[in-house]
Amino acid sequence: MELPVDEQFEAWREHCQSVMEITKPQGLGFAARFRMWSFGHFALRTVQAPACQFRRTAAQIRRDSLDLWQIQVTRRGALRLHTEAADVCVPVGVPHILSLDRPFAGEHTDAEWFCLFVSRDAFPSLGPTIDACRDAPLANAMGLLLGQYVESLSDSLETMTEAELPRAAEATRAMIAACIAPSSTTGFDTDAHVERARLGRIRQIIRQNLRSTRLGPERLCKLAGVSRSQLYRLFEPFGGVARYIQSERLRQAHQALSDPANMREIIKVAEDFGFFDPSAFSRAFRREFDYSPTRLRQMSQSGWVAAPIRKGGGLALRHDLASMLRQI
Repeated sequence: MELPVDEQFEAWREHCQSVMEITKPQGLGFAARFRMWSFGHFALRTVQAPACQFRRTAAQIRRDSLDLWQIQVTRRGALRLHTEAADVCVPVGVPHILSLDRPFAGEHTDAEWFCLFVSRDAFPSLGPTIDACRDAPLANAMGLLLGQYVESLSDSLETMTEAELPRAAEATRAMIAACIAPSSTTGFDTDAHVERARLGRIRQIIRQNLRSTRLGPERLCKLAGVSRSQLYRLFEPFGGVARYIQSERLRQAHQALSDPANMREIIKVAEDFGFFDPSAFSRAFRREFDYSPTRLRQMSQSGWVAAPIRKGGGLALRHDLASMLRQI
């Protein structure tokens, strides 16, 4: 679906704004295209877009609490990225890892690229190693192999059946693990590495205990063996540990309600994740996702949310990006 020239950029901005802010040079028209596939703990997004600038801010991170890596590979055009630790030009064909739990900004020319979004749940033990590979292009032989794999993945997903998706997810997990091995990183900041490992372990503990009514800062400190001050420092970028726990519970409730096979009452799903007041759950859910649990249930039953493979041509798909990423 082609939009009128004067509506194109605003439609693209609205699609992306739940994850990042987009600005563009002066002039009419913004003929952007994207396609997106979800499979297991992964989502692949292919994008063609005119030149623009983008940034992901700390406020957005606190608001959406997306906890994903983004492996980006440019097929055409120039990309420059600015993070807290680096300012780099990313060569065509060379993967670069960003983490959606950290601010970043950048700009690109008229370009075409691939974004492989990866849930941390896919790599509970390799997380610190992947984090250590951020902020520099993966220009070694194994990194280039990963870039080639990401580029070829879109062609494979184009013709893949639903039954083949779990195998594609496993193959992708194995390829990332092989190409980003501990031996491929040098010069670790030991303290930062320990902090990343500790944060990853606490996140895993939170996910394992989301249904516990006792889950809170005091309980987490005991389970993780950390002090309250350490816990608060680690989760400060996410708006605090309580905010992070609530966001994870809402995300899991969202996944349950977006499954058309799940016919449990909405309040029963809410109670399963620690929300015992229906009105409070509905308010928190709407603040998090900009629509109500009832609306999500209606959309899932109509097939709008939970399709195993999602493909968006042009700007006809009006899902916001954060909602799409929460499905992985």
